Amino acid sequence: MKKTKWIIALLLFGLSFGFTSCEPENDKDPISNKNLPNGIIVLCEGNDGMNNSSLIHYNPITKDSMDIFTSINGQALGDLGNDMELLNDKLFISVKGSACVNVLNSYSGKLIKRIPVVDEQGTNRKPSRLCQTQTMIYLCTVDGYVFEIDPQSLSLRRKVRVGRNPEDICYSDGKLYVTNSGGLDWNTQIGYDRTVSVVDVQTMTEIKKIDVGLNPAFIKPLGNNLVGLIVRGNYSDVPNAFVTINTTTDMVNSSENIAMSNFDVIGDEILYVNYDYIAMESSIKIYNYLTNMSRDFIKTSNVISQIISPYGINVDNEFGEVYITDATSFSVSGKVFVLDIGGNFKYSFSTSNIPAISLKLAKNSI
Repeated sequence: MKKTKWIIALLLFGLSFGFTSCEPENDKDPISNKNLPNGIIVLCEGNDGMNNSSLIHYNPITKDSMDIFTSINGQALGDLGNDMELLNDKLFISVKGSACVNVLNSYSGKLIKRIPVVDEQGTNRKPSRLCQTQTMIYLCTVDGYVFEIDPQSLSLRRKVRVGRNPEDICYSDGKLYVTNSGGLDWNTQIGYDRTVSVVDVQTMTEIKKIDVGLNPAFIKPLGNNLVGLIVRGNYSDVPNAFVTINTTTDMVNSSENIAMSNFDVIGDEILYVNYDYIAMESSIKIYNYLTNMSRDFIKTSNVISQIISPYGINVDNEFGEVYITDATSFSVSGKVFVLDIGGNFKYSFSTSNIPAISLKLAKNSI
């Protein structure tokens, strides 16, 4: 399966609304009348300490939406849903505050297992972002580790120590690239980290740390032997930057000061979102990291003014659509804006609190 990291995901779940007992894990032949229609899946982060993360399904035909995790499993998803990854018939959801990775059967939507992510003393390691190869899931944790998750045994296997407070992780050319933010030390003498750890997946060892600038955050493979990442700076006198790393040499290829809070890949360019708190303006732009040129993305008038707090972005090149999540006030329901690949507005719909930054493409051909 082609691995793609997404903010929002089209998903076909085989779900049973009236039957709540757990089906066998190997039950991959769903009855057609149990299937949800094709729709958009949104992982909503929820508010810290409120245990109100959710997995929202929206049907663009009927305009119906529902929290399918709670409806199918009769329990809450957890506290601070952080990331989601689909591998074959399993959907992995990292839940930071609840110290676990929830694994769902992607055909039935039923919870198969909650994998605890704790240290030897039972302390929450704070599972953060996920990525995958064709055969394995990888997870970075805020306490400074990367774990390998076996999708068959649904257990944590090898681990490797990386940098301080990893923010994000991606896979490219046989290696994992992990952004070490040091965000928990921001107000101490130590301060933010400024490195990306490079981990060899065969040996599960850190082979290099790359200095990329202060407070590295989201990272994704760009193709052409490059990965790209956002460097946040210190939010005052050290500005944001977009950095590319050459995965052949594992050296910084380019670094340009440009304000962005999240991004996704669109062809040989990136599409990014940002909010200027001084000007109180949202921006959604296409950036060519080879020419360092930006241009506006949204062509439909009055749409950009409706986006209050742009939080995440997903480009679905296969279906020619872009999904922009809006956290609005961060305390009430959020919103998703759907546009075509050319920047023309199609429709929008409401979600639960704080639609998350990182979701995955999750389409099952059943």
